[in-house]
Formats: sequence, structure tokens, C-alpha cells
Amino acid sequence: MDHQTLDGKIGNLESRLGSFFFCLTKSQTEDELEWFLHICREIQEGFNSKPRYPTKEEREAAWVRFNELRSRAHNERREYRKRESYEVYKQLIDDLMSADYDLSHAVADATLFFFDKTDADDMKRKGQLLRDVRQKLKGGSNPLIHEHQNEIWNKILAVQSNQDAWWGKWKERHAQRQEEYQAKAKRHEEWLKRKETWQTNVRANVAKNQEKLDKAESALAKSQSHAEELREKIATARGDSYKERAEGWLQRISQEMEQTFPSRQH
Repeated sequence: MDHQTLDGKIGNLESRLGSFFFCLTKSQTEDELEWFLHICREIQEGFNSKPRYPTKEEREAAWVRFNELRSRAHNERREYRKRESYEVYKQLIDDLMSADYDLSHAVADATLFFFDKTDADDMKRKGQLLRDVRQKLKGGSNPLIHEHQNEIWNKILAVQSNQDAWWGKWKERHAQRQEEYQAKAKRHEEWLKRKETWQTNVRANVAKNQEKLDKAESALAKSQSHAEELREKIATARGDSYKERAEGWLQRISQEMEQTFPSRQH
């Protein structure tokens, strides 16, 4: 490659760098940045072929000029990558903020955790969002620069830690509620058993008392019948001796009935 061609390429590089703006479409910007790299390689190969310049000073000036332009081209590429990286970084950070859960108060005070309205479904959605971010970061096409990737990974670890802590508290709360439910169910079961025992005892006592009442009613009926017979015999008795004995029997029967059934009319 002769020095005129080499200078022409350097001039073309300088001209296009001067008119380069990030306001171009993404595709145009990437094509232009790729062209910068391509033309820089061509110019470097041109210098490697040791073209003859009219003077050593002119060759040195062309080399310095090219190196300055190449540095500008690389800077433009780095700035573009930073801008592209930042857009993706900002979106991923927003997603991670949505996936995060602040346990700073709930962990410090378990009472506050019980009043938290975040439920398992909310945390499952947050968990899926975190997995999505992790998957995007692992994708080979992500444009993140090393600095942004490190920040995202550190944030992922922090969010994962907070989610794990929430699930740990949730499991504690769930286990406590299960214990409370089981204790309540056990108390209810014991109460039902006591109630059943009491009802059984009451029914047994009622049956026993009914049996006693039936026997007493039967004895009363017999005593009343006997007393009625004695009254009839006393009324028809001819001898005073028998009449006195019968009256004694009747009195004894009446006293027994009065003691056994004081409220009854005999």
C-alpha cells in the first residue's frame, strides 16, 4: 500500500469520526463502529507494509495522526458500549428492585412480619422475576460491560438472600400456625370427649334415677293398695282386737309413705 492510499484512508477515518453521532439508529451506529475497527486494521496493515513517504517526518506525522484517530475510534466504541450497557443495566436493576424484599424491619422484629401483607404468591412472582434477570445475565448476547455485570450479580445475590430470609420467616410462621391449629384441634377434640363423657354420665344417671323412681312408684302403689285394703277391713271389722291391729298397720304404712313421698297425698 503506497503512502497516498494510506493517507486517504486516514483522511476518510478522520472525516467519518468527525461526523459520527450516537443519534443514528442502533443498527447504523453499530455498523459505523464496526467500520472504524475495520479501517483501523487496514491502516495498521498499511503501516506494517512500510510504505515510502517523501520524508521521515511525514511518515511520523501520519503515524501519530492515525494513532490519535484510532484512540478516538476506540473511545467512541467504549462510550457506545457503556451507553448500551447502562440501558440494559438500568432495566435489570429496576427488575431486581421489584424482585427484592426489605426484611430489615421484619427480621429485627418478628411481630412486624406477621402484619406484612406480602404473601407466598407475591414472593413466587418475585422469585420468577429474579430467575428471569439471572437468565438474561447469563445470555451470551447481553451488552453489559464488566463493571455493570459485577454490580448486577452482587445485587442478585443480595435479593436472593432477602428472598431466602423471607421464606425462612414464612416457614416459621407457617409452622407456628400449624402448631396453633393442631393445639386448637386437640383442645376441641378433648372438649368433645369430655362433653360425650358428661352426656353419657347424665344419661346413665337419668336412667338410674328413672329406675329408682319406677321402683318407688311401684312400692307406693302397693302401699296405697294395701292401705286401702286395711281401711276396708277396719270399716267392716267386727272385733275390736283385729280392728286395733289393722289400724296400727295402717298407721305404720301411712308413716312409711309420708317419709318416702312427703309431698304426695296418701
